[in-house]
Amino acid sequence: MTLLTIHPSVARAELASKFSAHPALLLQINRMKNAQVVVLCSLLRGERLTSAGNNVVADYEVLRLPAIVEILEKKYFIPVLHCNVNTTSSIARCATTQTSYIVETDVIKKLFIDPEAVCREHKKCIASREWEKKQKKIENLIKGYGGLAETVLSFTKHVYKDKMPDKEKLDELEEKFRNLFDELDNAS
Repeated sequence: MTLLTIHPSVARAELASKFSAHPALLLQINRMKNAQVVVLCSLLRGERLTSAGNNVVADYEVLRLPAIVEILEKKYFIPVLHCNVNTTSSIARCATTQTSYIVETDVIKKLFIDPEAVCREHKKCIASREWEKKQKKIENLIKGYGGLAETVLSFTKHVYKDKMPDKEKLDELEEKFRNLFDELDNAS
């Protein structure tokens, strides 16, 4: 497989011509680093990319591709599809899962028509996933400590270390914590 070798100036010029009617996205592209622009340009050409050293079917390989894709997704809100492929590691000769990345054809078309709407929708999707992750972490904390009161007690012990508050203060903290969880539940 060959490394992706689009020159950054060529990639910037290509993206500028494709998004000339969308100044907000052009501004974002101008803020991107060269590697991000090159990867975005390639993905919007419909090419499949993978990390250097992977042995999955792809058009090109890129060094540090997962980090670049994460920035494109979480900072610039470009929807990139992660395709996990079961394969054999070229180094260890054992079964492994490797990833290739693409932007789906219909998403590319939508990006060229209304990039702000596509990015806004992807931003909502990311926020929703982050909220779910935080909820799971909170649930795991509560399960791990045996309930809300135990979780509050554990946090309190961690915060106060040597100077544990009295029973009244603990009850007050627990009540505040319960109210906070109730507000979070009502907000979702």
